[in-house]
Amino acid sequence: MLLILLLLILPGSGHGQCSTANTTFQKNQQILVNLLIKNAPLQHGFYNSSVGNNSDKVYGASQCKANISSNHCASCLNSSLGSYNGCPEFPEVEFVSSFCTTKIYNKNIIGVWTNHTTAKYPIQALDDPLVFSKGFSMMQDLASTVPYQPLMFQAAEMDVGIYGKRYGLAQCGRDLSMLNCRYCLEDRLFRYRSFVQNRTRWEILGYSCSMWYSNVSDTDKNLNASVAEITPSALPSPSDNQVLPPGSVTSGAKRCHGGMWIGTNIWIIALTKLLLATQVFHLS
Repeated sequence: MLLILLLLILPGSGHGQCSTANTTFQKNQQILVNLLIKNAPLQHGFYNSSVGNNSDKVYGASQCKANISSNHCASCLNSSLGSYNGCPEFPEVEFVSSFCTTKIYNKNIIGVWTNHTTAKYPIQALDDPLVFSKGFSMMQDLASTVPYQPLMFQAAEMDVGIYGKRYGLAQCGRDLSMLNCRYCLEDRLFRYRSFVQNRTRWEILGYSCSMWYSNVSDTDKNLNASVAEITPSALPSPSDNQVLPPGSVTSGAKRCHGGMWIGTNIWIIALTKLLLATQVFHLS
């Protein structure tokens, strides 16, 4: 299965190479990464922890897409984190892919939602505007119900007649409060609506919360995913550009040179075709 990974190195000092010095902080990063890879698939796709003390302490959390199997979760985390050996010069890192996300920080960010996100969609996949509006409304409904789910995710599907069905999935990091989960999802929809307008498939990805929308179901048949048949709410009017409460937000992005790790299970030809046929947006 195709895995596209983005490595986001968050605010710190300027660009540069990661040192080869095996510092205590770097060792703690490596220990933490191993804990995340091992435990997230065993904990319904979510795990957070910290390693070390004082200035050498490092915090992190990993989460997998809610409707994938534990084996798929483990494979994604191994692909994205398996080659990461720590980088003391860049202590704030987020790994974001379609199937798993990880954040590693030198400060306690558990429960804090970050505002760096990526949205992508196939360029040729256009939908009927009315169908899109109904589907987007379905996703807005999910944003309001996900915070109250036991594992902070929910799937939905909607019959749109001759156009078939539309499927949605939304989830939050389980370290977030219910209020911050809702703020995060609503913020994603507010920021990216114009980018995903009239698309049959799109993803809005970030550590704190993510959303997937498609005309094809991708639910793992071996899972008992929480799927709701949703009747779309009233369509938003152009005046609905309200400013959301800020919550606890950090934002920003920067790259560590040589710092993109992509697992060997990627199909290179498929990746090339997808990059040519997919538009990707980033917001900080």
